[in-house]
Amino acid sequence: MSFLATVELGHEFLPFAAFEEDSGAVPNLLRAQSLLPRAIEGQVILEGAVRSRGVISRAQKERILLCIAAARRDVCCASLARTALRSLGEQDRQIDRLSEDHRRVDLPAAEAALLDFCLKLALHSLSVSISDIERLREHGIDDESIVEAAVTTALAIYRCTLSVGLHPEPDDGLWRLPPGGEVSVREPAAHSSSGTRSQTGPYVRAPYLSPLTFAPFVTLMNTHGFIPNFFRAQSSRPDLLAAEVELAALVLLPEDILTRAQKETILLAVSAANLNSYCVAIHGNLLRGLGMSTDEGDQIALDHHRSSLSDPDKALLDFAIKLCSQFSDFSLEDVVRLRALGFTDLQILECEVVTALNNFANVLQLGLGIEHDFESPRAFEQKKLNRRVVFDRRIGDDPSSSSIMAQAEDPDAELAAQACAGSLEAFEELIRRHSRLIYRALVAILGSQDHAQDAMQDVMLSAYQHIGGFRAQSKFSTWLVSIARNKAIEYLRRRKNEVSLDEASFDEDRDLRPRELQDWGENPEQAYSRSEIRQLIEKEIMALPAKYRVVVMLRDVEHLPTEETARQLDLSVPTVKVRLLRGRLMLRERLAPHFAAAARSAVR
Repeated sequence: MSFLATVELGHEFLPFAAFEEDSGAVPNLLRAQSLLPRAIEGQVILEGAVRSRGVISRAQKERILLCIAAARRDVCCASLARTALRSLGEQDRQIDRLSEDHRRVDLPAAEAALLDFCLKLALHSLSVSISDIERLREHGIDDESIVEAAVTTALAIYRCTLSVGLHPEPDDGLWRLPPGGEVSVREPAAHSSSGTRSQTGPYVRAPYLSPLTFAPFVTLMNTHGFIPNFFRAQSSRPDLLAAEVELAALVLLPEDILTRAQKETILLAVSAANLNSYCVAIHGNLLRGLGMSTDEGDQIALDHHRSSLSDPDKALLDFAIKLCSQFSDFSLEDVVRLRALGFTDLQILECEVVTALNNFANVLQLGLGIEHDFESPRAFEQKKLNRRVVFDRRIGDDPSSSSIMAQAEDPDAELAAQACAGSLEAFEELIRRHSRLIYRALVAILGSQDHAQDAMQDVMLSAYQHIGGFRAQSKFSTWLVSIARNKAIEYLRRRKNEVSLDEASFDEDRDLRPRELQDWGENPEQAYSRSEIRQLIEKEIMALPAKYRVVVMLRDVEHLPTEETARQLDLSVPTVKVRLLRGRLMLRERLAPHFAAAARSAVR
């Protein structure tokens, strides 16, 4: 079920008819936006321009969309691209291999290089540089194709942002993404033309288009008062540029739901969260044109909680920032909180569409190296310098300075940076530090020391294979635990004699009748945090049946949101909730005698 309400638009709704004519069906991602028809219209215009025309083949574009959605573990968007590839004659096995790791597929060298670039832009956009463009040119990829690939990547992020915020059902509900860890990006040897690496942009040539005769530029002059470099840089593809201008006009100009100032504030705050200086500068300037003071705009970019915005508007920005940069933690609870503050589903939907548009622009600007129109606030640039920890060895910064900044938040940061740069010794030291943590996590999920020892080797191998893709957006230990969790779940699914983790009937285990349900005064996860009974809790969790043990571990021990737990296990949310309740009841029944005995001892 979608997080937001929907209405029936019918087959006579022209954007639906246009998309269905092009693709054979209307995807649920579009239907989930039915409260805001103009947003659907804008997306269909953009989709049509990106997917149906140009120098890159339709199949190549769909492979880009598939690989990015798979890398983000977005089943809805991956399913949408998979359906398109099947209609183009791609075999299911080939699609699944692409979803798992595009390097396992025998693609032409130029297309493989283009996919590497698009994945890097989607997953590590801040580290894209002129060297990446030069490598594409070495494969014979021209500037027009590079622009098209960057726009296709930005469309993938637009889709994925909406998918997280709306949570529509996948169009192919029976298909599951193949298991896979975090996707690493292939880093070829250093480029020979090192002297050009300092180039900040623009990365591609842009022919001149007259602001007097080119209709999209006329529109921009009327709405912005100038032609942003963001659009000028794409002049080699006027059709894509025109579609983007139309989408922006449909999303940003109407003020019947959120005001233009609210939308620009969302764009400013989310760009700041994405550390995108270009978009921070341009939206700060547009807010000044709408009457906001320079100091207020700068404060929103720096820390919107300290601005003079109303509490509901601050909450709206919190929502948008979580959707853009903490999407793995986003859940229905975030929507519910906005509703409690008086926001309607229509307002929430428009906020999500604006956030998706922002992410589209942020990715595309970084991919093409678009030069700034205005200077961004100095305070924001200092904040960005303090927050941005770059492990990409292609950047010529002093590695010790990056390590010092990283160390403040993650004690493993310096070693992780060295491991990302290829140091086997650093990687081995990281493994030594965390081997016990990983082993305990595996034992707790698998319920067997022998099985945990077997899975341990797979975890270490996977971590070594994907260390180049570690993005430092979480602690290294957290990243390692996530790999262990995925491997443990894969292992459970492969074991023939293990109780199934898949969907079961609503009546499963209906004979469960917990008997001793004394009130402890604490729930299991609170009790778990107390060191004096940690071992007891671990022992009893491991004794639970597998399908309950895994849910309890993910929800109550690792504190994953319900939606994320369901996604990890390929279960429905109601099934996760049922299993969590039953697992907690079983655990409570097992532990009740111990707590009762402790209480009696305390009384005596």
